Amino acid sequence: MVKSKIDLFMRIKENFKSLIEKGAYLEGEMLPSVRKASSDLGVNPNTVQKAYQELADENYIEIIPKKGAYVKKYIHHPEKELVQSIQQQIDILKKHYTKDEILMMIKKHLEGDNHD
Repeated sequence: MVKSKIDLFMRIKENFKSLIEKGAYLEGEMLPSVRKASSDLGVNPNTVQKAYQELADENYIEIIPKKGAYVKKYIHHPEKELVQSIQQQIDILKKHYTKDEILMMIKKHLEGDNHD
């Protein structure tokens, strides 16, 4: 039961983070109130509050007491997306190849011998 609560607040946090990164919420825009978001999502307000606090800790939003949660200036970091994409591809390769085979493929590609 504890794990599902952690997963839930993380999903809420990641959803809002994704919306901010994609520009659905712009700098200075207010996120839904904790009460509204919890009602819309059908979750406990503490779950939304925890997700918002983590977003604030990661500098995505600023929480102003008695006012709300506002989106901070988002600086796009394409290298983060690139690393995530590479990690996903490596995970796929690991299902079919050994570590040495993967490293050899990468080495061949980096050296320009990628005509397989």
